[in-house]
Amino acid sequence: MQYGTYLQEVDHAADVTGGTVVSLAGGYFGVQLLADGGYVFLALDLDSDLGWLCWVENADGERCCDEAEEVLGDVPHSELKDRAFTAIVRHQHA
Repeated sequence: MQYGTYLQEVDHAADVTGGTVVSLAGGYFGVQLLADGGYVFLALDLDSDLGWLCWVENADGERCCDEAEEVLGDVPHSELKDRAFTAIVRHQHA
C-alpha cells in the first residue's frame, strides 16, 4: 500500500468511527477511541497484510499486557469500532 493511501485509510477510519487520528511513532498513525477510563487504538498494518489491529491503553499510556494486540484483519470501516471493542472484551475475558 502506498503511504498516501495508508494515510487516507486512517483518516477515513477516524471519520467513520468517531475517533481521533494519532501519531504512533515512526511515521505510523492510528485511530484513538475513548473507552471506559482508557483508549482503544486502531492501527492499519502498513508493513504486511494483517489489516487492522487494535489494543487498549490506560490513561497513562500503558497496555494491559505484553500480548495486547488483537488482529482484526481486513474490516470495512463501518465495522471497525464494533469489531475492535468485541475483540478487546474477548481478550480481557480470555
